[in-house]
Amino acid sequence: MKLKKILVTGDDNFIYRYKSLFTAISKNAIELDYLPLSKVYQDNFFDVFMQFLYRFIYKFSLSTADRLFHKTKRAYIAKSQKLEFKIGQLEYTPDLVFHIFGMYSPFWHKSDIPYVMYIDYTMNLAAQNWSPWAPFKNQEELADWMECERQAYERAYHIFTFSNVAKKSLIADYNIQPYKINVVGSSGNFQESYKGEKTFGSQQILFNGSDFERKGGNLVLAAFKQVKQIIPNAKLVIIGKKILIEESGITGIINPGKISISELQDLFLKTDLVVAPAYCDPFPTFLLEAMNYGVPCVVTNKDGMPEIVEHQVDGIVISEMKADILAEEIINLLLNPTLLESFSKAARCKMITKYKWENIAKEILNILSSK
Repeated sequence: MKLKKILVTGDDNFIYRYKSLFTAISKNAIELDYLPLSKVYQDNFFDVFMQFLYRFIYKFSLSTADRLFHKTKRAYIAKSQKLEFKIGQLEYTPDLVFHIFGMYSPFWHKSDIPYVMYIDYTMNLAAQNWSPWAPFKNQEELADWMECERQAYERAYHIFTFSNVAKKSLIADYNIQPYKINVVGSSGNFQESYKGEKTFGSQQILFNGSDFERKGGNLVLAAFKQVKQIIPNAKLVIIGKKILIEESGITGIINPGKISISELQDLFLKTDLVVAPAYCDPFPTFLLEAMNYGVPCVVTNKDGMPEIVEHQVDGIVISEMKADILAEEIINLLLNPTLLESFSKAARCKMITKYKWENIAKEILNILSSK
C-alpha cells in the first residue's frame, strides 16, 4: 500500500493524546489530516446539546453517561454513520483512514477507502475486568454492541493493538483472523526520550489516582501505611484528583490533584518509585512516561501492564492484590538504591528501543507497505 495522505479519526482527546505518533508518521513524507468527533457533531444544535448533557452527567456518573449516550448499539451505529457521512463530504479522498479505538467505526457501510484501527482494549475485556466500562443492562445489550465491534474489526484493512491481551481478545472473542492483527504497543506524551540524569534517595512514591478505585487507590493507601512503619521518611504523592487524605489517618501523603505536564516531569525526576496496582488498566501511558524518566514501576499482572514492565528487570509485577505484598516490594526497593538504578537503566533502554513513537510509527508503516 502506497500512502500519501492519511485521515485520522476518533475522539478529540485520543487524537490529542497520540499526537506524537502522528507527528512521527508525518516525518515519512505522509500528509495527515484530522477529523475528530467534535467536528462530526458540530453542525447540529441537537448533537451539540447532547454532548454538553453527556459531559454534565459524566461529572456525576461515568457509567450512567455512557449507558445513555455512548455504549449502546444505536449510539455505535449513529456515530459510525455520521463519521462516514463527514468523510464522504471531504474535498479529497484519503488513501487510508487511521481510526483510534473501537467505540465506533469510520464507516458503517462498506467503503472503497481502507481503514485501520488502533486498539488498546475490547468491550468484552471491559465486561470481564471492569464492569463500569461496560454498563449494559443485560447480556443481550452487550452482545449487540460486540456485534457492532466485530463488524468494524472484520471490515478493517488491518488492526494494530497496544498489547497481546487485546490481540488475543480480538481473535477469541470476535473471531478476527490473526494475520490481520499486529501488536505494536504505545508510548507516552513526549516525542524525545529523556537523556538527563536520574537520581534516587528521595524515598518518594508516586501514584496516579485519576481513577482512584480502578487504579487500586485503597490498596496503595493500605500498603503505604505499612511502608511508613519501616521507612518513616517515605512520602506518597497522589496526583490526578483530590481525595480526602485526612480520613486515611496516614502522614506523609501529598495530594496536589491535577498537575501540568511540566510539574509531572519534575515529579518523575524527584520520585524513586511509581506504584500502579490497578485492577484494570489496558496499557497505561503513565507507566511509559515514568519509565521514560527512569522511574521503576510496581504493577499488577493485569491487562497489558506485564507487557510494559518486566518483572525483576525494569520493575516489579505483583501477582496478588494484597497490601502487604505491595508494601514489601516498595520497602525492598526504597531501601535498595542500587536495584532502583539497575531497573531505571533498563526502563530507559526499553523506552528507547521498544516504546518510542518513531519506532512504533516505522513498524506500522512497514506493515502497511508490505500489504
